[in-house]
Amino acid sequence: MKQRITSKIIAIAFCISLSSTIAIAQHGMLSKVSLEDQVASSTLIVEGKVISKKSYWDINHQNIYTVNEVEVYKVFKGQSFTTIEVVTPGGTVGFQAERVSPSLRLAKRDIGIFMLYENDKQLTPDALSDNSKFKPYSSIQGFYKYNKYEDLAVNPFYIKEGISTFYTEIENLVGSSKIDITDFDIDVFTQNSNVLAVAITSIAPMTSSAGTESVLTITGTGFGAVAGIVSFRNADDGGATYIDALPTQIDAWSDTEIMVEIPSSAGTGDVRVTHDSDASSDTSSTLTISYAETTFNHDWGNGVGLEAYQTRHKDINGSGGYTWQMFTGFDANTAANESFVRSFDTWRCETGVNWTIGATTPTDVIAADGINVIRFDIGTELPPGVLGRCTTYASANCGITDVILYWFVSELDIVFDSGANWEYGPTAAVAPKIDFESVSAHELGHGHQLLHVIDTGALMHWSIAAGDNNRALSANDIAAGNDVQSRSVVDIPCAPVDNMTAYVCTASVADQLLAKSIVLYPNPATNKLIIQNELFLNLETATIFDVSGRELMTKDISENKILDIKQLSQGIYFINILSDNASTTKRFIVK
Repeated sequence: MKQRITSKIIAIAFCISLSSTIAIAQHGMLSKVSLEDQVASSTLIVEGKVISKKSYWDINHQNIYTVNEVEVYKVFKGQSFTTIEVVTPGGTVGFQAERVSPSLRLAKRDIGIFMLYENDKQLTPDALSDNSKFKPYSSIQGFYKYNKYEDLAVNPFYIKEGISTFYTEIENLVGSSKIDITDFDIDVFTQNSNVLAVAITSIAPMTSSAGTESVLTITGTGFGAVAGIVSFRNADDGGATYIDALPTQIDAWSDTEIMVEIPSSAGTGDVRVTHDSDASSDTSSTLTISYAETTFNHDWGNGVGLEAYQTRHKDINGSGGYTWQMFTGFDANTAANESFVRSFDTWRCETGVNWTIGATTPTDVIAADGINVIRFDIGTELPPGVLGRCTTYASANCGITDVILYWFVSELDIVFDSGANWEYGPTAAVAPKIDFESVSAHELGHGHQLLHVIDTGALMHWSIAAGDNNRALSANDIAAGNDVQSRSVVDIPCAPVDNMTAYVCTASVADQLLAKSIVLYPNPATNKLIIQNELFLNLETATIFDVSGRELMTKDISENKILDIKQLSQGIYFINILSDNASTTKRFIVK
């Protein structure tokens, strides 16, 4: 059992810095909502800090929501409050949990500007006070989180440099001055005036994964004997802000060494350690996060605080996994149906996640109802700017009290924006169209229990622009999916559980996947032909035939995928490529 550190958290900071410019791009499942629209549509705009959180079921026991209590510092628009309650989707109630991706997930101590309007979710009677029920306008875009170390206010589309300047921008749009509720001073908040003898000498490893209980060791001097806060770049906004490890994820802390488990939403970038004051010490070291996995938090009520636990798949349908069902309206949209199935096959053929698509369903709602539904939204069901969402429902089926808890995916739902400008394919999307297959594959990645990374080559990269087509799994996407799958097919020690069994990709589906994966270039070729394996499948051999079907050469391509074709004369040829479970034939020209 890991060592617990429950000492008082105090405030000095030093960091391992990221020496690159952070730019905001199109977020994977969002379309941009302008600041002007946010200001005009919000009924309340405040600056504040999250001081507490608690989750509740709605009155129909269909979905879980989290009520975040926010201490108000300033009011830019609407009625003045000293505290408000902001309702966000998802959360944990006892041994049941719900995670909605994408959505705004707030943490205690988060500070920023909230764009809010009236909450319409009916929760259990004790969940909300009477005069302060709000939800973020435009979901995750409705919170501009502060990065005090670089004086930034950030949402997934905007990095506002200079928080006080952002004040003025909002005031100009509102048409009136802000009202100060407390004496919170942004200049003091962002000031780093104290310098202490603190030095970071190394981090190890330099490459790791998030949400996998992987431990990062930070070495140096002057850390102090009292545990503080370890912060990582936030993968959900491309690293423009920080997220904190839970206190229970700090395994050890001394004056010269810190050992911390990397939290699930950590992204590539610098690592910041906060202790005693706001002084900073930087190095050039960067932590690279290859992939990230979902965790669910649980508080045992023993004074230790929240603890993070990994999740896994199980046999829900009695055939080794999960049966998804298309709502009849979605199923009738042939182009959307086929696009979704292509992304569906991409995941299950690569990782063995045991998903099947069953009969259509008349169910047209996202709810904990035992139906894994695929559907389009109704009217304004999705918040402004949200293109698609995956909802994971999880349950803790067994545990060892105060030490281990085993979380299982109990249901998955996906909903897409019916009004988006979709390109269903298989033709590639061209801006301003949004590639449906890319969005589907990304959302299914969330269903596979993967979270965002900061890696433009990965399907789970936190952002994608209209006109971009990212339908293929990177090596890291596959590694992440395989990691979740590997623990889903083995027994756990505390109770009998119906484990998931691996999906076996049929020959026809595997052949289609291999065909989609292989790109030949240059084509026409001269001396060399390169086989590009975009889905990182396990290739074995390549055999070249002429137009009469005569076999000319066979090469092992398990390692080297560059073929020497100098001996071939000008003309048309065919190359048959074998993987470990499929084959495909491609045409190329020698000039």
